[in-house]
Amino acid sequence: MRIEKYIAIIGILALASCSGPKSLTSFKDNAENAALQGNHNLAVESWQQYFNQQPAEEINGASYAKAAQSAFQVGNNELAVNWFDQARYKNFSSAEMYASLAKIFRTEDNLSKELSALEFYTENFNENLSEINARLFEIYYEIEMFDRALTVWDKLEQTSKNELANQEKFFQINLEKKNTEVCDSLSLVILEKDSQNIEALEWNAKKFYVKAENRYKEEMEKYNKNKTTKQYRILLEELEKVTADFKKALPFFEKLWEINPEEKYAGYMANIYARFGNEEKSNYYKKYLN
Repeated sequence: MRIEKYIAIIGILALASCSGPKSLTSFKDNAENAALQGNHNLAVESWQQYFNQQPAEEINGASYAKAAQSAFQVGNNELAVNWFDQARYKNFSSAEMYASLAKIFRTEDNLSKELSALEFYTENFNENLSEINARLFEIYYEIEMFDRALTVWDKLEQTSKNELANQEKFFQINLEKKNTEVCDSLSLVILEKDSQNIEALEWNAKKFYVKAENRYKEEMEKYNKNKTTKQYRILLEELEKVTADFKKALPFFEKLWEINPEEKYAGYMANIYARFGNEEKSNYYKKYLN
């Protein structure tokens, strides 16, 4: 009888010793299989059971990363970040992991952490860089890191460069950097897509206005210092160029006035018509000046 008891006890211990690891393995397998089938709620539950029963030192970073992806898929961002942190602590990293972290931090409006995740991604991985670089360009523009934004711009795919929103940002950056040639060409591209774009309209209006006004003042000064027949002939030739540039500026100012009749535009238009000798229209716009 005593021998039978010993045999029974040994059998129970043997079953217990076998069932532990097998049970843990099944939790992990269940989690991975559930994720493959798109059942991320079940995957999260199985991963939690696995982590709760497995010693932390025996869990690898890849397991935490897989679990975090499922948590991310079900919208449990707090748990996802926690498990991603565990994966990083275990020296694990992947493109998918950092792309997901960036998306989480973006939904949380945590720009600094999102930027860190994206920069780590570009420094360590090569997959799907077009999407990552497009977002980096937006962030660098937003935080006014314009030199970095210009560097990323060169890496963007042409489809991203052709998007109006990105072209507007690129235009603003080049305005800040005083890259006039880029602004000249890009402003016209933007106006083809958005004829009421204020910044592009103002750029062209002021460009031609300043060119005309500076030439007018310069040539008048030359003539006033040397009132000869030859200099007068030169003045007339130069004034034709002045008039041509004022005529180029005028349609842009008229469009701006149509969109928003502000005092700052009235001043330009009053002066243009004064240069044309059109006193009536010049006086009309002067009425809007304080």
